[in-house]
Amino acid sequence: MLAFDDALAITLGTVTPLAAVVVPLADATGRVLAEDVAADLPLPPFDTTAMDGWAVRAADVKRTPALVARAGAAGAGRVPGTLPEGAAWKVMTGAPMPPGSDAVVPVEDAVEIDTGVVRLDVAPRPGAHVRLCGEVFPKGALLLPAGRRLTPADLVLAAAAGRATLRVARPVRAAVLVTGDEIVASGATPGPAQIRNTNGPLLIGALRRAGAEVTDLGVARDTEAVLLKALRAALSRGDDVLLTTGGVSAGDYDFVAAALEAAGASIRFHKVAIRPAKPVLFATHGATLVFGLPGNPVSAAIAFDFFVRPALRAAAGIRPPLPPALPARLAASVRNKGPRLAFHPASLSLRDGMEIVEPLATKGSHDVLAHAQANAFLELPPASFFDEGDLVPVHRGTAESTF
Repeated sequence: MLAFDDALAITLGTVTPLAAVVVPLADATGRVLAEDVAADLPLPPFDTTAMDGWAVRAADVKRTPALVARAGAAGAGRVPGTLPEGAAWKVMTGAPMPPGSDAVVPVEDAVEIDTGVVRLDVAPRPGAHVRLCGEVFPKGALLLPAGRRLTPADLVLAAAAGRATLRVARPVRAAVLVTGDEIVASGATPGPAQIRNTNGPLLIGALRRAGAEVTDLGVARDTEAVLLKALRAALSRGDDVLLTTGGVSAGDYDFVAAALEAAGASIRFHKVAIRPAKPVLFATHGATLVFGLPGNPVSAAIAFDFFVRPALRAAAGIRPPLPPALPARLAASVRNKGPRLAFHPASLSLRDGMEIVEPLATKGSHDVLAHAQANAFLELPPASFFDEGDLVPVHRGTAESTF
């Protein structure tokens, strides 16, 4: 069997970067940025007031209460005149600071005596309640790097940089084909020897969460002729990614590998030394990446997270394709008795400023409850043991994960 790192390297070596498209700023949330975004202006672009109040020269207000002349008034969007010596200029939050001023006395710390005089009851320090030009970021600062999946907060930075549109990676085009004689619709009542379709929603949901445009190809039955016809039709679509689930193990009715080859796909690997998801298959057909995922739902999820997810991230320009496992402190001992690298479900939390990870009990690759409760996976080398309190490598979820 192929080692995990070797299988992942083969997968990533076949990935072609997605072309970039231009979208309006408001449509860019969740998309992957295909260009760097730098500041065309500093922020704030000028010294601005942080509060409603009175702009003054701090050196002119050393003793309070102080009676000073009212020199004028300015709101946001209005350019004030120069502040005369010994005077105060009424300003609203966001207004430019009048030239010559260096502090603001908040409105609650002052009293307008009449239209020409204001009493200041607090002596401000220089810079009080002033937002200085460029204090958030200077002109030319890199605000958003290419390869970032954009959040609504990122759009604030892009707008502040003067962008009305952004270049982003086009969405992945993907299709999902579930296989198996035993599969019935998720909403159906299973008959004898039947199970509900859980892998279809799992994979379609994970792909859409990653920003892909997904076609549900339904369920193909476990006969060589039916599978070959379904796979030929699926491959003819020319999608970026085709996911199948089921039919890749060593049973009498596991025809997916042979049907893929008969349909013209080139199998790059079949079976990887991991647990779960050992039977995972990877093939290519032209520019289409084909992942044959196991039928057990947790195995399908693990194969997605550790092979499909890195491929999706690499195609969109997200680095690294597979975020590395980072250490966390174990809440209880855990053992991997087997000869394969194991991905074990876990609950990761922060306690007293330290990341603590608790292994979750699991009944195996069919235990969808344990998978749904997990927010992380332990990476356990073959024949390994970690005791309570040890540091253990932990994989966290991303926007492209099933967990």
